[in-house]
Amino acid sequence: MKVGDLVTFCPESWGTPIEDRPVGIVVATQPYDDFAYNEMVTVKFAGDDIPYSSKAKDFEVVNENW
Repeated sequence: MKVGDLVTFCPESWGTPIEDRPVGIVVATQPYDDFAYNEMVTVKFAGDDIPYSSKAKDFEVVNENW
Protein backbone atom coordinates (compact mmCIF):
# COMPACT_ATOMS: atom_id res chain seq x y z
CA MET A 1 0.00 0.00 0.00
CA LYS A 2 1.35 3.41 -0.90
CA VAL A 3 0.40 7.08 -0.81
CA GLY A 4 -2.22 7.82 -3.46
CA ASP A 5 -3.91 4.40 -3.37
CA LEU A 6 -7.69 4.36 -3.21
CA VAL A 7 -8.78 2.10 -0.36
CA THR A 8 -11.86 0.90 1.45
CA PHE A 9 -12.29 -1.06 4.64
CA CYS A 10 -11.83 -4.84 4.48
CA PRO A 11 -14.98 -6.93 4.91
CA GLU A 12 -13.61 -8.21 8.25
CA SER A 13 -13.35 -4.70 9.68
CA TRP A 14 -16.48 -3.09 8.18
CA GLY A 15 -18.91 -5.99 7.68
CA THR A 16 -20.85 -4.69 4.67
CA PRO A 17 -20.66 -5.17 0.88
CA ILE A 18 -17.96 -3.17 -0.91
CA GLU A 19 -20.49 -0.78 -2.46
CA ASP A 20 -21.60 0.27 1.05
CA ARG A 21 -18.09 0.97 2.35
CA PRO A 22 -16.56 4.45 2.05
CA VAL A 23 -13.64 4.96 -0.34
CA GLY A 24 -10.67 7.03 0.77
CA ILE A 25 -7.20 7.94 -0.38
CA VAL A 26 -4.00 7.01 1.45
CA VAL A 27 -2.24 10.22 2.48
CA ALA A 28 0.55 8.75 4.63
CA THR A 29 2.16 5.44 5.54
CA GLN A 30 4.39 4.62 8.46
CA PRO A 31 6.04 1.36 9.46
CA TYR A 32 4.69 0.18 12.82
CA ASP A 33 7.52 -2.32 13.25
CA ASP A 34 9.70 -4.48 11.00
CA PHE A 35 6.71 -6.29 9.46
CA ALA A 36 4.79 -4.78 6.52
CA TYR A 37 1.68 -6.49 7.89
CA ASN A 38 1.67 -4.03 10.77
CA GLU A 39 2.17 -0.93 8.63
CA MET A 40 0.07 2.05 9.74
CA VAL A 41 -1.72 4.14 7.13
CA THR A 42 -3.58 7.44 7.26
CA VAL A 43 -6.61 7.67 4.99
CA LYS A 44 -8.66 10.74 4.05
CA PHE A 45 -12.30 10.04 3.27
CA ALA A 46 -14.49 12.40 1.23
CA GLY A 47 -16.63 14.57 3.45
CA ASP A 48 -14.49 14.04 6.56
CA ASP A 49 -12.18 16.78 7.76
CA ILE A 50 -10.16 14.51 10.03
CA PRO A 51 -7.94 11.79 8.49
CA TYR A 52 -8.36 8.24 9.83
CA SER A 53 -5.30 6.22 10.90
CA SER A 54 -5.28 2.45 11.31
CA LYS A 55 -3.26 -0.63 10.45
CA ALA A 56 -2.95 -1.34 6.73
CA LYS A 57 -4.55 -4.76 7.23
CA ASP A 58 -7.88 -2.99 7.96
CA PHE A 59 -8.02 -1.70 4.38
CA GLU A 60 -8.02 -3.11 0.87
CA VAL A 61 -6.82 -1.30 -2.25
CA VAL A 62 -9.60 -0.72 -4.78
CA ASN A 63 -7.75 1.04 -7.61
CA GLU A 64 -6.52 -1.27 -10.37
CA ASN A 65 -3.40 -1.15 -12.53
CA TRP A 66 -1.73 1.46 -10.36
